[in-house]
Amino acid sequence: MIKVDRVIANLYDDAKSYSNCKIDVLQLEWYDTTKRILRMLTDGGREIAIHHLAQDQLFHGDILHQEGKNIIVVQIIPGPCIVFQPLSFKDMAIVCFEIGNKHIPVFINKDKEVIIAFEEPLYQFLKRGGFKPRKEDRIIERTSTLMIHKWSSSGQVISLASK
Repeated sequence: MIKVDRVIANLYDDAKSYSNCKIDVLQLEWYDTTKRILRMLTDGGREIAIHHLAQDQLFHGDILHQEGKNIIVVQIIPGPCIVFQPLSFKDMAIVCFEIGNKHIPVFINKDKEVIIAFEEPLYQFLKRGGFKPRKEDRIIERTSTLMIHKWSSSGQVISLASK
């Protein structure tokens, strides 16, 4: 078993350095990328144990292990998603408020697309609201999420209400 406690690099940030390497893929669902403890098999049949990574999450292309010219790389499995682009900040606020009330994770990518794991009732709700949602298979990466329950080591408390 291979034990991992940190990410070495990301394959897509430095593809030239790893072009001659043999890649063994560790396939993960998007919701597994923030788990602090994982024990899984790679596509090559190697057992890997991930324990308390220094970073908050794993990303598509993260290199977890290197042994000579052999590397183990994270591959996030594409899944069905609802994708749409709000036309205004007001639309964005309305949609995020409504989705947040359902306690469904909302992701926003660099193209300002809102991405949500597919749920038929939510898809129909967005259609009725005129938001023009699309159903697509996407890799969900937590590029812009609000980490509500993340504890700060500084001990400072953030308050939304004034005293």
